[in-house]
Amino acid sequence: MNNKGSTLVLLVIVIALVIVLGTSVLNISVKQYAIKKFNIDSKQAFYTSETGLNEAYVRACLLIDESIIKARQIAEDYLLIYPLNLIEAENIFITNYKIHLRANIEDRIETEANPSVEVWNDTFTFIDNTLTLILKSSYYHNDIDKITGVELVISVPDFHDVSEDAYNVRDYIKFKNWNS
Repeated sequence: MNNKGSTLVLLVIVIALVIVLGTSVLNISVKQYAIKKFNIDSKQAFYTSETGLNEAYVRACLLIDESIIKARQIAEDYLLIYPLNLIEAENIFITNYKIHLRANIEDRIETEANPSVEVWNDTFTFIDNTLTLILKSSYYHNDIDKITGVELVISVPDFHDVSEDAYNVRDYIKFKNWNS
């Protein structure tokens, strides 16, 4: 019997098997890397989208403080003319606070940058002296679009606290019902 050619055939088969196994391992590694990269990019997009909401919170705090200052000034001007009518001064404060807040909230919170933030409410209505805004933040990067939402709840400050400068803006704003 002549076995000279069978060793070569066996060697070619073994080399082919090693190449197939190597290619399979390499393919699996590449796919695992792609999955890991996608997960990292997705998490980064989520946290960046959340950052948009946190920045909206800061802008809303600034607007609340501005609204308090303007409404307090109008109420104090009223008290200069009618110093004994505190109830009406409080009503004037509340009304002007709400007016200023509603007039400016959308322009101050919404951004076109990446992440973009949108107010999804059609109207800005205070219910029991509380305004609830639905915010959506979108971040797009590396073909990943992540949207995160939250309810931003803004309440009306107590006129007595505001008139004595005994208030903290963060007491009148909070996030509620995060979703992604």
